[in-house]
Amino acid sequence: MAKNKRNLALAWYRQDQWQLLLDYSTDSDKLACTYQEWLEHAEEKVKEISNEGLNVVKVAIDVEDMKKWCERSDKLIDGSTRSEYAVFLAQNNLNIL
Repeated sequence: MAKNKRNLALAWYRQDQWQLLLDYSTDSDKLACTYQEWLEHAEEKVKEISNEGLNVVKVAIDVEDMKKWCERSDKLIDGSTRSEYAVFLAQNNLNIL
């Protein structure tokens, strides 16, 4: 019997919201300066993760919606929270690409 691949939720951003993400994130210095840089890195990560036997679930992130979610949860927007939000959406079958 074949084993099912485990899923890994990966936040996926839109180019038109990249600057907004940088503006809202408390750790923007750790993010790529441009959307193109982020996209290239993200696509490499998808390949890496897939090669490790995991199924990548791209989760479309609307930065304004994430900001509202963070405000309701009293969280800052940082790497940990961005990941948590992507998992929350994926677990609820929302915004899956």
